[in-house]
Amino acid sequence: MPGPVSGAPRGSLTRPGGATSGSAPAANLGSTYAPPILAEVDQLVAQGKTGEAVLLAYPTVVEDVRRSFGLRLPRQWTHREFLREQLRADMGYITQLLPRLYALYEPVRYGPHREVPAALLRDLLRAIYAEAPMYNLYRYSTGAPRVGRAGDTGPPPRSRPTAGVVPP
Repeated sequence: MPGPVSGAPRGSLTRPGGATSGSAPAANLGSTYAPPILAEVDQLVAQGKTGEAVLLAYPTVVEDVRRSFGLRLPRQWTHREFLREQLRADMGYITQLLPRLYALYEPVRYGPHREVPAALLRDLLRAIYAEAPMYNLYRYSTGAPRVGRAGDTGPPPRSRPTAGVVPP
């Protein structure tokens, strides 16, 4: 379970046991695999709009986590309730990364801060989408996410190339 939400994210993105976050699938975060949010954030960051980038990124990640793990969020939920009550052990490293992303999001969304460290935002997003459940949302497509779990549509059509994509 994640720790407190407050406080700025610190340190490098290192998985428990010393491995760099998402080290296995991270190699696939290039042209073969790229969730649209990564390109959108990169574009906003390039324009100097890191605050807008985090305002776009965090809700997108929450929605992708919801789809990846089949979460049903109550109608009236807060981000802090989500982090405290919805993150669970089977979510692995995401339970540590998502609160760190929220720590970037909260002061921009609810406070006077409008900028965040671009490198940290990018690193967090790449680490989150390198985790297998998140990676698998976009693994077979170049845009729309794959339907998860109960409604899983199965493997990609044979006509879609998957060469170079290494399963997590």
